[in-house]
Amino acid sequence: MKEKYIILIGSVLVIGIIFFLTSTNMINDSLDRIQRIDRVIRRDQERLNSAKVMDEQLSQVSRVIDNVLTEETVFSADEINSFVRQFAELADRHKIAVFNSMPRAAHSTGSLVEHQFTMELMCTYVQLGRFLTEIEGMDHIIKVNTIDTNPIRRDDGGFEFEGEIQTQYRVIIELSAFKIVKEA
Repeated sequence: MKEKYIILIGSVLVIGIIFFLTSTNMINDSLDRIQRIDRVIRRDQERLNSAKVMDEQLSQVSRVIDNVLTEETVFSADEINSFVRQFAELADRHKIAVFNSMPRAAHSTGSLVEHQFTMELMCTYVQLGRFLTEIEGMDHIIKVNTIDTNPIRRDDGGFEFEGEIQTQYRVIIELSAFKIVKEA
C-alpha cells in the first residue's frame, strides 16, 4: 500500500511540475505576444501623433496661402487698417507703448504685392521678443525689414517689468506684408 501512495504522490508531483512548466511557457508566450502588440501600438500611435502635428502645420500653411493669394494688385484700405489694428492689438497685449504706426506706399513687382509699415515702440527686449514672435505667428507673409533699438535714458535706472528693473528701448520696426497675385 505504501508503494501505491509513493507512486500516487510521485505522479501528482510530476503532473504538477508539468502543469506549472506548461503554464509558465504559455504565460511567457502570451507576454511576448502582448509586448509585440504593445510595440506595434506604440509605433502606430507615434505615427498618428506625427500625422496630427503634420496636419496642423499644413493647415497653418494652408491658411497663410489662402490669406496671401489674391487677384488684386494692391492692398485695400481695409486690409491696411486690419494690419495696423492687428499690430496695435499685439503691442497692447504685451504692454508695449506705440508712439507711431504708419503704413507706407505699396510696391508691386510682377506677381508680388508688398505694403510696408513702420512702427515706433517703447518696450523692453523681452516685450519686443514676444511681440515679434506673435507677428511671426500671424496668418500672413510678413517680413521684418529693419529693427532699430536705442535705450531710453531714465534717471531712476529703468522700468519695472515682471518684478525686475529693465531698460526700456525706443524701437523702430519696418515691416512688409506681402500678397501674391494669382495667375490667370
